Amino acid sequence: MPVPPLMPLISDHWHLWSVAAVIGLIALDYARRFIGPALKLKTSLHRVQAQLIRLIAQSPSQSIDLALLKNDVMTSPPLQHAWQQYASTLQPQWQAADAGPLSAARQRLSQLSRVFFEHMGKASGGGRLDLSNIEHLAQNDPQLAQVWREYSQALESLQQLESSAATTAGKWQASSHADLYFTEQALVDTPLQSNFYKHIPGILTGVGIIGTFTGLIAGLIGFDVSNPDRVQAELSQLVQTVGHAFLVSALAITLAMVFTWIEKSVLTGRYRQVEELQQALDTLFTPQGGSQSLERLTLATEMQAALSYKILNQLQASAAGSLQR
Repeated sequence: MPVPPLMPLISDHWHLWSVAAVIGLIALDYARRFIGPALKLKTSLHRVQAQLIRLIAQSPSQSIDLALLKNDVMTSPPLQHAWQQYASTLQPQWQAADAGPLSAARQRLSQLSRVFFEHMGKASGGGRLDLSNIEHLAQNDPQLAQVWREYSQALESLQQLESSAATTAGKWQASSHADLYFTEQALVDTPLQSNFYKHIPGILTGVGIIGTFTGLIAGLIGFDVSNPDRVQAELSQLVQTVGHAFLVSALAITLAMVFTWIEKSVLTGRYRQVEELQQALDTLFTPQGGSQSLERLTLATEMQAALSYKILNQLQASAAGSLQR
């Protein structure tokens, strides 16, 4: 039974075929576990970016459902984890005391509050105010009853405005920038295992060098100079073995260069998509840092100081009335 021509070739150059098989396995693993997931990540980030752009372009009167945004847009586990952390920084956009419909409601409520307490003070005869007796005083004083009705209506309107602001599109605001949560490390490097696969070109180069030395060693071991009649044939065989070894090494180095170019191109593209995602989120939920929190704190402090001053005046008036009696 004749031996197939392929078998002697494999048996004579088994070391080179082994190195080539290792290179092939590395290439298949690289394509399956890096290139494939990178293409899926590209599609996912593109879809998220397109949906965020639609939300940015929609009418400000339409509402943004944060739960829907989490479930339908941020679908992958890394995106959901980043969104869960980022969503905790979102809060209804607050209007300053001197801007918008809330400003008019707050000013109206403040004016009615001042007028109401003045009428209450007159109705109590300058004595101690009993806030639990408001309804009784209002029944006996038509003017006070009218102010009390207007005050109640203004308070209810203000509460409705403040609650509706929490569900109005464009009114959600982040206290920090999106790049703190939607990071390149979390969305690209970790899912693609880039810290490992960036060393694949070096591994391929090392495998190629090993193949070269393996071919040289195998050729030198089989080189027989004891028979002068076969020296030329043995030398020819050695040259062929070394040539095949260098060919495998050249293949490995070429693949290393190609893989380096692919890796850098893929990672650069995914990093650019993550940056665009960060910019879209910052556009949609305009982060203000601590400026508005400071403004809120300042306004709350001023309102508390005014209320404390009003209570102090009432207590002083009550004390003076008691002394006069």
